[in-house]
Amino acid sequence: MNNAKVNKQDYSIRRLMESDLDAYFSIRLESLKNAPTNFMSSYEEEERTGTPFFEGILRHAGIDNLIFGAFIKDRLVGVIGLYQENQLKAKHKCNIWGMYVQSDCRQKGIGRALLREAIDHIKDRLKCLIANITVESNNISAIKLYESMGFKLWGNEPKAMCWNGQYFDEYHLSLLLQDIS
Repeated sequence: MNNAKVNKQDYSIRRLMESDLDAYFSIRLESLKNAPTNFMSSYEEEERTGTPFFEGILRHAGIDNLIFGAFIKDRLVGVIGLYQENQLKAKHKCNIWGMYVQSDCRQKGIGRALLREAIDHIKDRLKCLIANITVESNNISAIKLYESMGFKLWGNEPKAMCWNGQYFDEYHLSLLLQDIS
């Protein structure tokens, strides 16, 4: 696949279902292997623990904890997860996690479309006021994408992750979805 932007009609985005578990887990392991510092979990941990955690998310019928997938034809090429905080005092917040687009599908607008789908769901369906996301501080392309969509950096967690003896900072960003003044 070349680097030309794909048209909306060339891909689709939908909520993943339990029947997507194998495809999802495959892309999840790929993401952990190819970009180990972009995720707090590791390939080794998730390969060992397997699919039960993700099976639970995909089986979940509610709208407050789910994963969206981007498909080109029948191929899952990108994913993004989100969950709404469940404590009474924090239900106005939602967290975005696990965003990944396969390398041959990057720079085509698919990541932006996945993020837009998550934001729209958080705002319109969950009626949350804030969307939060974290990113490893050297992941410049992700930071630029998040900031271009309105996310604001509010914190830096130094040495949030240690991988192969090297420490990595993690940035915390938020997007205010509704005026709460």
